[in-house]
Amino acid sequence: MLKCAGAILDRRFLMEKIPCLVNIKSIFSDQETMFDGSFEQSEDRIRLSWVQPEEQKGEGESKFLLSYRVEEKILRLTRKGSTEMEMTFVEGEVTEGVMRTSHGDFDLKMETFGILFFPETGDEEANIDGQDYVVKKAMLEYDLHFPNQDPMRNTMIFKVHLAK
Repeated sequence: MLKCAGAILDRRFLMEKIPCLVNIKSIFSDQETMFDGSFEQSEDRIRLSWVQPEEQKGEGESKFLLSYRVEEKILRLTRKGSTEMEMTFVEGEVTEGVMRTSHGDFDLKMETFGILFFPETGDEEANIDGQDYVVKKAMLEYDLHFPNQDPMRNTMIFKVHLAK
């Protein structure tokens, strides 16, 4: 326990933002992408955020937040920008989300098959442009369901590069 301005704070709820590089690979894309981001971790929550530059002229950048509640094993992915999205993943369950675009809102259903999140995945090491990093990994596997279509399987791999 810590005392802060007369209040007692539990270390489990303290999270420090640490700059990082976020590497993302998805079955939906042929490319692995890397963005500047921030990483926060406490005993009960892990948060990863990054900003993606605009994909198409005039759209502007998108801000992403990946939040994992450790004890409940609930993963949330949100996107803010010209396209907004909220998705919640719970292994073995079908959950609902929404995507808001300039063309309208779309209800989403996700059936989650696997969530592996650090520290369960173990750490690796990497060197990028002479800088040494500890690399933490996470994996998400799910089907995305749209009305009147076959499910679309996606596997996403997140690698968080923290400078040593």
